[in-house]
Formats: sequence, C-alpha cells, structure tokens
Amino acid sequence: MSILPRRQFLAGGTLAAGTALVTGQMAFSEESAGVSLQAFDKVDPQKFPWGWIRWLMNSQLDPAAEMTMGIVHIEPDQTNPAHIHPNSAEYLHVLSGSCEHRVGDRWVALKVGDTLRIPKGVVHQARTKEEACRAMIVYDTGTRQMVPVTERK
Repeated sequence: MSILPRRQFLAGGTLAAGTALVTGQMAFSEESAGVSLQAFDKVDPQKFPWGWIRWLMNSQLDPAAEMTMGIVHIEPDQTNPAHIHPNSAEYLHVLSGSCEHRVGDRWVALKVGDTLRIPKGVVHQARTKEEACRAMIVYDTGTRQMVPVTERK
C-alpha cells in the first residue's frame, strides 16, 4: 500500500486503489474507510416550483451515510413551503445571495457566510426577495424526513 500525504491530497492528489491517506497519526485506505464520492455536476437537481435541491449525500446514495447533505437554490421572490424535519436538525450555510428564514414564529435575515441551525421538529421555511439564494444544507441523519406543515389561520 502506498501512502499519500494529506497535504498532497488536499492540493489535488487523488487516491488510487490501495493508497492510504495520512491524517495526523492515522492512515485511512479507500477500501477500509468505505469512501464515497458524489460529484456535484453529476447529480440531477430535484426541481420544485420555488427552486431546486441537489442531494450530494444521503442513505439513498450511500447506504452507509450518517448524514444528508445538499445544495439548495431558491429563485428570486420565492418561498418554500413551511415544514418540519421530525427526525433531525437542519444546518443551513448561505453560499450566495440572501434570504429570510422563518424559524418557529421568528424571521431571521441570512446573508453569504451565515449559518443557521434549526432544531429537530421546529417549523421553518425560507423566502427570497429580489435575488436568489444558494445554501448548503446538512441533516444529522442519512434518512432526512420532511413533513409539510399546514398554516393555521
């Protein structure tokens, strides 16, 4: 087995079969670590009236996944439906644009670089104004559940 130093890997090196990546005092081989790679440009977006989500990792893509991760894009002047995740918290990190995010009964303004944690079971939704918003979304389970919430009048 050959060893690829972490610095070389991060600088663009790739792991060939039987190569180990050294991180600190530990070496992980691709075979023993169960590495899974999902390329962004190879993933078809899941389309919605308000925008799209590209799922990069979850238990459907990799049965060993312990989290769900994706990139969400919300078009300008759009709102996604109010919903909850009964089995996980959600972490949202804004990559471009801006939005307002309702968490419970409160609206929070988010801009590039902001990260929001939404606790498990809390009603939330996003809305944009004149610019689109793109964010990384992460859930602490490989099997994210989403339940739409009917608004009370």
